Amino acid sequence: MKYLIIILLFASCKTSEQLYTKAKAKDIVKVAELARIDFPCTTTKIDSVTTVDTLYDFIEVDCAPPTVDSFEKVVVKTVKVKVPRELVTIRIQQKIEDSAKIKTMYAEIQKAATMIVAERKLTTEYKAETESERKAKNKWRKWCLITWGVIAAGIAFRLLRSKIGL
Repeated sequence: MKYLIIILLFASCKTSEQLYTKAKAKDIVKVAELARIDFPCTTTKIDSVTTVDTLYDFIEVDCAPPTVDSFEKVVVKTVKVKVPRELVTIRIQQKIEDSAKIKTMYAEIQKAATMIVAERKLTTEYKAETESERKAKNKWRKWCLITWGVIAAGIAFRLLRSKIGL
């Protein structure tokens, strides 16, 4: 009986992907609302563009000369005048991204940083090992040279003794 509880605990473990697909199949609207609450959209870049255009309007103006006498005949001329008018347009552009993307990228950066720290630790350990091995090899080489030097000196001494006849 006690093993049955342990087996049920391990058999009921599900991954986050399995839980997500199950929740999505049950109520996709609720999943979307919860995802929107946890991962709201954020504005990452704001840019504004200002354009100034000059438009020309034609205005009709009545021109009459100043009159001195009231008996004179007044001639009124209508003239069209070109009047410039500036039209300013401001266009604001925003780049909006999902904050879930930002959070996953941040998690990837943290994972890469921990991997770099682990690699540096392994590198320093390897350098320490190779340095101690190098010292051991140098010690071994030194004793080999001393031994071969003693053997060579002994052989040279025998040869000299046999030639001299001692």
